[in-house]
Amino acid sequence: MPGLDKPRIAKHKCLSLSGRFDAHLFEDADGRLAIVRVIKRRLAALQRDANAVSVQQQLLCQRAVFIALRCESQERDVAEGKPIDEGKYTQQVNCLLGLLRALGLAPKHRDKKLSLKQYLDEKKEADES
Repeated sequence: MPGLDKPRIAKHKCLSLSGRFDAHLFEDADGRLAIVRVIKRRLAALQRDANAVSVQQQLLCQRAVFIALRCESQERDVAEGKPIDEGKYTQQVNCLLGLLRALGLAPKHRDKKLSLKQYLDEKKEADES
């Protein structure tokens, strides 16, 4: 229709991704670095403790080790008098707790088992107060 301008469509350059994806897997990290050795040692220990046999459990173990190291780094910063983002730290601790729960490693409240003598002694103390 005459007099009506057609909307202009902006031409954007298309961004293309590389045709080749290079995964940066931790297994390929340089084992000569001390931190890499620490991480691999912690990962192996966590996978053993969690009996992580499935890929999903192994992935959760990897994330848990990474988050735990982030928390430790921030804790060291605090000890050295450096400021940290307490909100991020809290989120990381909660994330770690969730990962450990998913792996079945969260702290559990255990009923303490008492001998009959211990039970009677505690009951006697409670009655006296």
